[in-house]
Amino acid sequence: MNEPAALRPAATIVLLREGNRGPEVWLMERARSVGFMPSAWVFPGGRVDPADHDAPTVGGDFAVAPAEFWVAALRELSEEAGVVLRDGPAWDLRGVRVWARWITPEVEPRRFDTWFFAARLPEGATPVVDGQEATRGGWYRPADAVAFAQAGELPVAPPTLRTLQELLPHPSVGAVLAAPRRTPPIMPKFQQSGGATFVLLPGDPDHPSPDAVEPPWRYEFAAGRWWARG
Repeated sequence: MNEPAALRPAATIVLLREGNRGPEVWLMERARSVGFMPSAWVFPGGRVDPADHDAPTVGGDFAVAPAEFWVAALRELSEEAGVVLRDGPAWDLRGVRVWARWITPEVEPRRFDTWFFAARLPEGATPVVDGQEATRGGWYRPADAVAFAQAGELPVAPPTLRTLQELLPHPSVGAVLAAPRRTPPIMPKFQQSGGATFVLLPGDPDHPSPDAVEPPWRYEFAAGRWWARG
């Protein structure tokens, strides 16, 4: 059996703003030409760069996630969406919070150890797509994004779909950023059953991890998109 591919450190950031009917989240459509998740709708993010390890910062809880992941999330937000969170020369991590940690399954040829963060859009800032890695972007109520995803209009991967679902109960950006979170590493498990393809999360009876996350624990790929089951 081949050894699993090495994990690449990465970070993603869930950018939020207050809308007329609750919080809205910024999503971008990845270009068809990119090598990872082409045409999927995602949050800004990417791999940790060597320079992220030594970048100056203000704030941040590095006991939860290492500093370079925080920096990578804000740097990618700046590069991909044009939104800059800085205090002078330092990346401003105040108000940014850790949301989740996802690890690509061992069967995948490209694997990432990705920390998800959440932050509020700074006053006066307007996100834009870079036109290279992403071709379109927009603000969505989480409930609308989930509905569009399940209608086949917003192709999203299970981590994105689950994050959108986790935002649903919160009435404001402040509530999102204040919500208590557990961040055990989530490494999905693929399963084929009855001709269907499933992704299982810790907590599902067929997933080996004892550190369960909140349900739903099972996602099915059907009709060209992912659905939460159970």
